[in-house]
Amino acid sequence: MVRARQAVITEPFKTTVREVEIPDPAPNQILIGAEYSAISAGTELAVYTGTHQWLKDPAMPDWKFPFRSGYSAAGRVLKIGKEFPGGFAEGDRVSFPGNHASAELLTVGHERCRVWKIPDNLSFDKAAIACISRYGMGVSVRAGLTVGRSAAVLGLGIIGQFSLRCLLAAGAGPVVGIDAVKMRRDAALAAGADHVIDPTAGDIKQQLNAFLGTKGAEIVGDATGVPDAIPTAMSLACDAGQVVVVGSPRGRAKEVNFYDDLHRRYIEVTGAHGNMLFEPAHTRLAGAWDIDKAQKWLIRQLAAGRLSLAGLVTHTITPEQLGDAYEGLMKDKDNYLGVLMKWV
Repeated sequence: MVRARQAVITEPFKTTVREVEIPDPAPNQILIGAEYSAISAGTELAVYTGTHQWLKDPAMPDWKFPFRSGYSAAGRVLKIGKEFPGGFAEGDRVSFPGNHASAELLTVGHERCRVWKIPDNLSFDKAAIACISRYGMGVSVRAGLTVGRSAAVLGLGIIGQFSLRCLLAAGAGPVVGIDAVKMRRDAALAAGADHVIDPTAGDIKQQLNAFLGTKGAEIVGDATGVPDAIPTAMSLACDAGQVVVVGSPRGRAKEVNFYDDLHRRYIEVTGAHGNMLFEPAHTRLAGAWDIDKAQKWLIRQLAAGRLSLAGLVTHTITPEQLGDAYEGLMKDKDNYLGVLMKWV
């Protein structure tokens, strides 16, 4: 039996830290102690504000208050059931899709029961972001060929940052970041972006074309999470270009001219949710990817430094500061970007 602490959202705009007792693992379970967990602002803020669409869906019983937020963590294996697969042992350093908690009990067959070993040269704080990074990686995977192709990422929050950084790691270039928040643009430059654009400084399309010397980018990633931004993303793509939507657009776009802006220009617009990206129907387009391969690739890139985290983590908090972090991510975007929660 292990006593664990969990940071939870109790109702809209309220969080708390509670203590629970976790039993020893059954034969098909693994118990992991977290060192760090990472905040995924888009999903977690949608729950924190009570606006996430699944909160009112009776078919989604896990998406109710009190809600255990978070899905990206790193730590050590504490105990392991004798039938748990994968060759894990007590003390192994691992990345896993954990909630914000000091310990997690994962059961074979549950969608969250995914565990990856991490090398000794990858620190827990960096490894804690690995699961979140997969959602930004969708641009690189869904685009197919990336080497030498121009790319632009619209929206440089945590998912947009990983979209941009994975494109860089995958050999795209030049890679341009677009966001109205200077701190986010600076973080993109620190990670190696070739150029950044402030949409408040003039027409985005004109700024992008002036830098590229062409009419649009070959690949455009939309990481805004704003439905009305998708037509903008489409306008930034070159003729026959690709637009990949990785930021969850919760809602409906008001103005999409499918004839002039998509059909006549031969634009390809695709979705790339981090959980659905590797379904069998997509592998013929994305290559032989699955979640396991994606996470192992991301962990290797993070350990080698090819996937840069420069400028990304702005705050490391205690569990009791979760609500303050959510407020900062909503209202103080000049200072808040990547947030880690430290458990040990």
